[in-house]
Formats: sequence, structure tokens, C-alpha cells
Amino acid sequence: MARRITTTKQTGPMIQKSTLIDWITIYAQEISTNKEQLTALDAAIGDADHGINMDRGFTEVMQRMP
Repeated sequence: MARRITTTKQTGPMIQKSTLIDWITIYAQEISTNKEQLTALDAAIGDADHGINMDRGFTEVMQRMP
């Protein structure tokens, strides 16, 4: 993925909408692929729901994206 971030004097760093959508899509796929591992890591110190909840959240985000 090419870097598509620009900086302007007035607003500072800006990212193109398509870049953000690409990033969210890739991140959602990685979360889904690794949800069991994330949950296992969370089980050591938490309530073993991190991967499940992250996957659920990103699934909802993907359904609502344009």
C-alpha cells in the first residue's frame, strides 16, 4: 500500500479516505484471522474475550462502511 498521507500548513497531517478504508479492511481481516490467539493472550491476565470483542467490533464497522 503506497503512503497516501499529506501535510498542510493549515491542518497538519491528512490521510485520504481510501487509505483509511484500506487500513480498516486489512486490520479487520487480521483481527478475524487472529481472534483466537488474541483471546488466548487475554486469558492470561483478563477475561478471555479480547479477540472475540475486537472481531465483533470490526465486523460491525465493516458492515457500516461505505
